[in-house]
Amino acid sequence: MKALVKKGKGVSNLRIQEVAIPEMGEKDVLIRVNAGAICGSDLHIMYDRFPTAIPVVIGHEFSGVIEEVGSGVKGCKRGDRVIAEATIETCGGCFYCKTGNSHVCRDRKYLGVMVDGAFAEYVKIPARLLHRMPEGMSFEEASLAEPASIAIHALIEDNRVEVGDFVAVLGSGSIGLLGAQIAKTVGAGKVLITGIEPDVPVRFKVAEELGVCDYIVNADKEDPVKVVREATGGIGADIVLDTTGSPHALGQAFEMVRRKGVIAALGYGEDTLEVPWNKMIREAIRIQFCLSSTSTSFEKFCSLVSQGRLKLRPLITEQYPLREWKKAFRSMERRESVKALLIP
Repeated sequence: MKALVKKGKGVSNLRIQEVAIPEMGEKDVLIRVNAGAICGSDLHIMYDRFPTAIPVVIGHEFSGVIEEVGSGVKGCKRGDRVIAEATIETCGGCFYCKTGNSHVCRDRKYLGVMVDGAFAEYVKIPARLLHRMPEGMSFEEASLAEPASIAIHALIEDNRVEVGDFVAVLGSGSIGLLGAQIAKTVGAGKVLITGIEPDVPVRFKVAEELGVCDYIVNADKEDPVKVVREATGGIGADIVLDTTGSPHALGQAFEMVRRKGVIAALGYGEDTLEVPWNKMIREAIRIQFCLSSTSTSFEKFCSLVSQGRLKLRPLITEQYPLREWKKAFRSMERRESVKALLIP
């Protein structure tokens, strides 16, 4: 089969090549991939900014149809339309695995990072990680399940958006736009989303189309801290969801969050960051570092979709055949897309 493989260091070592169709274990399923979505981490892998196994088929956001079922698998069958969690392997015996937090197991192996992933014609997945696609959902929309589940985990499971909350979302990429929708659908009173000048043509247009953002702020031309303070009568945001990892954006988060508010940090950024320590203590601000998704966040995603409470199609701004992956990656890198899909 054809697959997008990271073979070694350097951009030139990410390329399409022929690889063997994965061999299944008795508790695995083989999935024919119908759509794969490009994540920012895939760009980091291309530039060697993210630790990976070498060689590895990359890609972890996908949907597809079960092609084969292992002899020990129950509860699913050939032809089922599915999505899957991306934490493929954990140790199973550590404190975190035993307490229902396997997504933070120190030995976890992530799809498309340490285990062969989904930018291929077929992908092998342990059956226990599967979730059936909601009725009426397209494969293209379903490929956004993983980033949506990450936002759900951050805003509903690790933290809880309350009815009437003012939620500020820093960053207008896919997780930011999904997070804005999720916050509004579970009761947020007002939602603000930020971006920078290159986001205006595409990402801000999508934010407007979604209809959930009360404030869309170009941080290159307007101070989002001032907007938040004015909109809340000087109190500040109840929850700030940072999807950027940018030191500048996080500096704004420290200034726009209210006393006893929460900064939910999702974005990877610099290894170290200056924190206004005394201010954070005086104002009793909580910083919640949020990692990955969970089985329950995938189930919540399926529930929200089934109820018609998430708009996914507007986020899919471009689609390419797998062989044109370079064009798709370039589009994402230039912020010309919210989500670019690869179709094997």
